[in-house]
Amino acid sequence: MTIKKAIEHIAWKFKNSWKPTPKDIEAFNEVAEFTETQLTKQYNDNQLFAKLYISFYGELIKYYDTTVFDNTPQKALHKILDTPMELIIQKFIDKCNLQEQTKEHRKKNGIKHPKLVDTSDIHPFAEVTTYDEAVENLTTMINMALTKYK
Repeated sequence: MTIKKAIEHIAWKFKNSWKPTPKDIEAFNEVAEFTETQLTKQYNDNQLFAKLYISFYGELIKYYDTTVFDNTPQKALHKILDTPMELIIQKFIDKCNLQEQTKEHRKKNGIKHPKLVDTSDIHPFAEVTTYDEAVENLTTMINMALTKYK
């Protein structure tokens, strides 16, 4: 349960089954106001994250061919956010390595019938960048963006 849902639940109880005292209502209003202020501050303090979240969420809605009323894109996005950073970086490296080979392979073969394409240049475990190099480069790029787009 989120804090917002908890506050809504208590508000419902006050209106429908509990008889709150004036002190209960005052305490409830303070908690509700504090929570709303904190959530607004959290959103305002993380505008860069919010921009990326919204943009990628839109891409996932398009990818899954759904609407905002389907929770599939949100689940996919939250799965990424739950993934350990090390695994995210390794997946990034794997994509970079595959992309590099694909570009080179296309240069060499151009557009040909699949039976005529030479695949001897494809090495599934070729490494364009190491984990440490990727971490260093990604850290630098992220820090530059955070500095530039505060």
